[in-house]
Amino acid sequence: MIRLAIIGTGGMARSHAQSFRAIKGVTLAACCDIDEEKARTFAAAWGIPRSYSSYEEMLGTERLDAVSVVTIDGMHAPISIAALSHGIPVMCEKPLATTLGDARRMRGLAAARGLVTQVNFSYRNASCAQAAAGVIKGGGIGRVLHVEASYLQSWLVQDTWGDWRTSPAFTWRLSTRQGSTGALGDIGCHIYDLTAFLCGDIAEIDCTLSTFDKGVKEIGPYVLDANDSFVSTVRFAGGGIGTVHATRWASGRINSLRVRVYGDEGGVEVDLDRSTDSYLICRGKKAVHDGAWKEVHCGKTPTQWERFISAVRSGKSDVCDFENGARVQAYLDASFLSARRRKPVTLKS
Repeated sequence: MIRLAIIGTGGMARSHAQSFRAIKGVTLAACCDIDEEKARTFAAAWGIPRSYSSYEEMLGTERLDAVSVVTIDGMHAPISIAALSHGIPVMCEKPLATTLGDARRMRGLAAARGLVTQVNFSYRNASCAQAAAGVIKGGGIGRVLHVEASYLQSWLVQDTWGDWRTSPAFTWRLSTRQGSTGALGDIGCHIYDLTAFLCGDIAEIDCTLSTFDKGVKEIGPYVLDANDSFVSTVRFAGGGIGTVHATRWASGRINSLRVRVYGDEGGVEVDLDRSTDSYLICRGKKAVHDGAWKEVHCGKTPTQWERFISAVRSGKSDVCDFENGARVQAYLDASFLSARRRKPVTLKS
């Protein structure tokens, strides 16, 4: 039996609780939130026997086999480091940290202690992404030459999930003072991870960031200064080039991720708006009007939560571990640096 604790009991914690509770041999042993009443309510809702308002107390008291960190981004590093220091495997929400230095410390401690880790880049749950990555890495479309990747949301221009002006759950994401790194940090980490998962490591990034006029500069404690959109031109370690971009101003695009990958022997398209369990592939010399694009249906793939539990049981981390999380953090840091310097930034291998 895997005894697991959830740290942070906000909206995303419900997905963690539901997903872990559905896995045979996993029990939710404890939960923690700085808001004690919130932690008690969450525990009652999910049948968790004990709740805490201090993660230090919980880690020092409970006998745990794993923890899931579902807090605000700024607390990912200190909580994960504390859990790892207690010898406990950690699943952490994305992004792994808010700085590359913290991400590297998290990665280094996990490696030194030989502990299993996982970062919840949730779009890897899509079976089409897992299958397409295997095809591309296996040489199914030849050398990757050109890539177009996007993550589009519309909640700044349309009431997609409600009015961002009156919902702190969204307003804080527009304010660096509240710990936000804008669209780049929040959704850019997802599209960078998905792109690199499909196409291989990114070696160079040339990024432009923009924060557009919203008709108001601040709302209560929220100064609206975080970036809304970014566009990056990237060069892959394998030699290909591409664009990676994201925005919250894309009318009609509620939550859209798409990656198009073109090689010298074909192309692959992963479009999570179209399908999460099939992708498109084009190979051979036929023209498009001759039906060159074929849909490939994929079988079920384990979720990120299932992969983490399997890793805890085997003692061997999944590929989406803190090493990968630190790599994505390097992409984010390089993007911010490139935008500030207004020139490309080369990433260290």
